[in-house]
Amino acid sequence: MRRHSPRRPVKEKWIASQFGDSLWKSSPACVQCSIIMIAPSFSRELLERYGSPLYVYDLDEAERQAKALFELLPKGAQVLYSVKANPLPEVCAALKNAGCRVEIASLLELEVVREAGFAPDQIMCSGPGKTASLVRDMLVAGVTHFSCDSWYDLERLAGVASATKKPANALLRLQVLGAPSGSVGVGAMQSHFGADPAELLNSGAARVAALQGAELAGIHIYSGGQIQTADKLASTFEHAIHLAEEIAEAGVPLRLVDLGGGFPWTFGTSDDPVDISALREKLQRVNAQRRLTAEAKLWFESGRYLVASSGTLLSTVLDVKVWNGKPHIILDTGMIHLGGMAGLGRIYRAVASIEPLAGRDGALLQSVDVVGPTDYALDYVTRDASVPALKPGDAVSIPNVGAYGLTASLVAFTGSQPPAEVCCRGSSVVAVHRLRTGHERIRA
Repeated sequence: MRRHSPRRPVKEKWIASQFGDSLWKSSPACVQCSIIMIAPSFSRELLERYGSPLYVYDLDEAERQAKALFELLPKGAQVLYSVKANPLPEVCAALKNAGCRVEIASLLELEVVREAGFAPDQIMCSGPGKTASLVRDMLVAGVTHFSCDSWYDLERLAGVASATKKPANALLRLQVLGAPSGSVGVGAMQSHFGADPAELLNSGAARVAALQGAELAGIHIYSGGQIQTADKLASTFEHAIHLAEEIAEAGVPLRLVDLGGGFPWTFGTSDDPVDISALREKLQRVNAQRRLTAEAKLWFESGRYLVASSGTLLSTVLDVKVWNGKPHIILDTGMIHLGGMAGLGRIYRAVASIEPLAGRDGALLQSVDVVGPTDYALDYVTRDASVPALKPGDAVSIPNVGAYGLTASLVAFTGSQPPAEVCCRGSSVVAVHRLRTGHERIRA
């Protein structure tokens, strides 16, 4: 087992043995997880082997989603996977197989994507809080593309690139206050993200010409996440392209235009995903409007749309009790494993779908509240869920949790061991990881 530096939470990895071919199949008795069907026998085998709770990721599904997204985009467009959505090396490698690049924000993520096989020129370093040491380490590792959050950030990149004699291509991130925003986005709260477009429109040509050490390759615009219709997505991208055209008209050459993402997918429920199939035709019309930036490459970003449907959280009922006439189901998972960014104020509304592995056929349904294992009042998974009667020891699944699941949760709260994370292809287990947390004593 390869050991990583203990200075920060990392992943332990070991390769697991393969299961029989019959364990993944499609049948009416299977637990539905978005598109894929997971045989209950496979789920139980995994739980017996790796314990409960347990995250399971279908790498084939991640590749399918990536290919589906590419089909919606203009020919030649690139997709950058936001590694923070799910930083497992095998997940990243699956998306590399599907043709994606990656967007990272830390040296640990750099280590992950290099293990996944990404070349330095397939990596973009982004984030508003980059330090000079981070930039230096990225440049030394061969990373050449950076999203810069301000002119100061851009000039810092140029200075470090000059000192290290490494090439650096910058995309200046811009605020887009007039663009449509998503329901889980930065639109209404993004005042601290990006530079004012006026800085490029008014004096950008001169400032770019004077820049030493780095090249301004383009602009980066991100209007929000979970944008709920194809029309709103297309409008967001159209707004960004119009801004790029204005900047090019002001004399700032652009060879890259990163339009961000916002592609929606459900989180933790079995609801049908938003249909954005109409986006393809709409984007073709928007792309045809480009004149001064017609030769610039288009980049898009996604995390949730690419990997959410690949993930299932398996859990076990610990207790069932009745309070004021209503059953309460206590699971061995909750906000500590499925926080949905709650720790950052991006609150996940606890309305997860609970699917018993035993199935629902012919079972009498009852309304229950499902809560997690901690003694914190906000630790509930869903309220008023309609499920068959459950008893301690029963196993359940929660679908569509492949993005912003474990690493976006309060994993250090209570000090419980995080669940294992299993990556599968068909009926084969490719790799298993466990996130390590806890305090390392350092010298006073």
